[in-house]
Amino acid sequence: MSCYDEIYKKIKYIFKNEKLIENALIHPSYNYENNISSDNQRMEFLGDAVLALVISDILYRKYKEVDEGKLSKMRSALVNKNMFLQKALEIDINEHIKLSSGEENTGGRMRQSNLADCFEAVIGAVYLDGGFEESFKVIEELFIKELDNLQNQEVYVNYKSYLQEYMQKRHEPIPAYKLKEIKGESHKQIFVVELYIGDKLAVTESATSKKEAEKRAAKKALKNMGIL
Repeated sequence: MSCYDEIYKKIKYIFKNEKLIENALIHPSYNYENNISSDNQRMEFLGDAVLALVISDILYRKYKEVDEGKLSKMRSALVNKNMFLQKALEIDINEHIKLSSGEENTGGRMRQSNLADCFEAVIGAVYLDGGFEESFKVIEELFIKELDNLQNQEVYVNYKSYLQEYMQKRHEPIPAYKLKEIKGESHKQIFVVELYIGDKLAVTESATSKKEAEKRAAKKALKNMGIL
């Protein structure tokens, strides 16, 4: 058995050279603290390029009637730090990152930049281990739900899911949303939503729909926590 079996299961790929995924999960702070002369920054650089190419390839083939302007927007909805944060949480990268004690003690294990960078580095490691074809399979599988959402014209950053997964990973109460009030005329209503974590009111946000107000509240809570 490997300590990375859970990641292998979720990305549906087993590394031939396990040193590659190990390196992909080394934060620069761990390198600095332990003087090992190795971290995930170069793999992150590579993974970012592989992700952009594979997503571009899929979109180009899948949406034959869409022009380059809309294709760029569709790609941007998938290739960004917020999306990489979600994917990192989905495959439990946070459980395996190697951090310095200082970074660990300041919440680095759940920090957006660390998780997103590690996700890119893992993709870079897959590319180095298995080549473009295997990278393509892994990325396509990981993004299949989002690609379907693009087709249904439901492209948005799901901050509510990010926040819920973040709290679950920390074994803390799941966020709860409460409609506080509806203001304004019937044809121009404003929905005011409160977001609670446990019994504590975390944030209050408003929008022209309850769904959008909840999304804004989740995003604001993530920002307040230093995740975004």
